Amino acid sequence: MIRSRKRTSVSIQVLQDTTIKITIPYFFPKSHVAKILEEKKEWIQNAQQKMLTREKKKVPKGVYLYLGKQYPLTLRPGQKELIEVLDNKLYIASFNEKFLKTYLVSWYKQQARKIIVERVNHYAQIAGVKFKSIALTSAQTRWGSCSSNKTLNFNWKLVMAPLEVIDYVVTHELAHLTELNHSRAFWETVRKMYPLYREYRTWLKRNGHTLTV
Repeated sequence: MIRSRKRTSVSIQVLQDTTIKITIPYFFPKSHVAKILEEKKEWIQNAQQKMLTREKKKVPKGVYLYLGKQYPLTLRPGQKELIEVLDNKLYIASFNEKFLKTYLVSWYKQQARKIIVERVNHYAQIAGVKFKSIALTSAQTRWGSCSSNKTLNFNWKLVMAPLEVIDYVVTHELAHLTELNHSRAFWETVRKMYPLYREYRTWLKRNGHTLTV
């Protein structure tokens, strides 16, 4: 609820996500608002239903990858987060076609940072190696890299791949902390951390092009 010195009457507005925005005159008694909302209850419900119907028509049919699984995009106004994964669906609280890709990329990056950081810490502890920091990139041709100052870089699009693929890239870059090339010793270091690396290295070579928004 917003108080405005410019308003002379109560304004009730149903927003795109079906929440209600109420603006009242600055000295309007707050106790009277509930009565007005009750009087306008039917109008508010009708407006919310119209907004829901309009939003459903606007949402495009699309399927998006997350941790190797396909999730259909579904509108669900009122949810806490802008984008949530639940019951094999990718829910979005509100839809604006112009900014859909921006919303999705931002969400993917958030998930990528959370998951990749956890996997790096897990395997670094197993291997007994230390790194300086972790960074996400949007590199076109690299899934990961390890800099000379021990910064580990990972492409955020990896979060669309199965977790096993993420683990392969993570162990690959961790191995570079001690083996700077791709020698036999390097691949043996990867194998010790992740014995199934060959299978998921092949998966990434064959399917990496599908990891896109």
